[in-house]
Amino acid sequence: MPEMTSRERVHTALSHQEPDRVPTALGGGPYSVVDDLYHRLLPALSLPGPVEPFRSGHNVSYMDDRVLELLGTDTRYVWPTMSPSSPVEGEDGGLIDGYGQPWNRALPYYYPAAGILEDAEDVDAIEERISWPDPTDPKWTAGVRARAKALHEGTDKFVVARMVTSHGPYQTASDLRGAEQFLMDMAADPEFAQTLTDRVTDSIVGLIRAYLDAGGEYFDMIELPGDDYATQSGLAMSPAMFRQYFKPAIVRMVSTIKTYRPEIRVMLHCDGAITPLLDDLADAGVDVVHPLEPLPATNIEQVKATYGSRLSFLGAIDIKQALPGTVDEVVAEARLRISQLAPGGGYILAPANHVQPDVAPENLIALFEAARKYGQYPIRVPVA
Repeated sequence: MPEMTSRERVHTALSHQEPDRVPTALGGGPYSVVDDLYHRLLPALSLPGPVEPFRSGHNVSYMDDRVLELLGTDTRYVWPTMSPSSPVEGEDGGLIDGYGQPWNRALPYYYPAAGILEDAEDVDAIEERISWPDPTDPKWTAGVRARAKALHEGTDKFVVARMVTSHGPYQTASDLRGAEQFLMDMAADPEFAQTLTDRVTDSIVGLIRAYLDAGGEYFDMIELPGDDYATQSGLAMSPAMFRQYFKPAIVRMVSTIKTYRPEIRVMLHCDGAITPLLDDLADAGVDVVHPLEPLPATNIEQVKATYGSRLSFLGAIDIKQALPGTVDEVVAEARLRISQLAPGGGYILAPANHVQPDVAPENLIALFEAARKYGQYPIRVPVA
């Protein structure tokens, strides 16, 4: 088969057809490299020094197209200039996000302080206490159009728009209300839970519309804000509750994107054992699911057999044991996931989450070398 361009390769795979080889990705909202590893990658790739960080106050701060080029990945990224989910220093010196929610920092990550709605007794507090961001403020999308246009017209890469906020309706509502209280609301106070979910979704939809207006004509795919509806062993809520509160929110976000341009692919990040929700995600219009986390509770081969004609998968490469292991273990992991997910198309090889400091640069390089070597179609990769 003639060699495809990166854009052709990814589009073919996401159309559930077999391209020339398995496409690869690194750099998205939930599957990039932490800063420590980025700085160690530079000498390993003989690069002279870091680019300017694309944001501050985070542990994943660099978007370096030079690194992606040397690794041979097929995707390139556009990002919002600012995000309301990103904590910044407030007037009192503490950390606060764009909703007015305080955060704490436990280096190198953040976690929400007590939710500003934690003790709210009625739905009126949702408007009274939360500083809902103005989605039309140009600060969210400054530079998006120029970057997207340059990638679309000046490269052959598949252009991905990173998520407008880190957390989707479920996790944002949990941040604002407190995770335990919000789960109780879902069962005992459905009016409060529904009102808060709808209001958060309104905000995200507004940000997505502004994002699309800024550069959507050049996007090949857009990431929905991440929402973790599952734990490592099963769902965090019943399927019925997911369908009541969050499936309609996903439908609204997807519809906003597909109304703007039907051909834009939509990716949803959801960690954990989410197999029971895959039918619902496909029904809601999601095209691509990240990460299909490799867990004892998830039968990846069965997922591919059951859902592979309706959903594509991005990720699946284990960051907990395989990537921090030996080079041989990294290669074996790549071969395994290619054998499970690549036949028939519908797979983009990528890490299952941000690659952490315990991974050697050589291992990350070996991952993408193995993907290129063993990902040639037709797939004939025996499991090592």
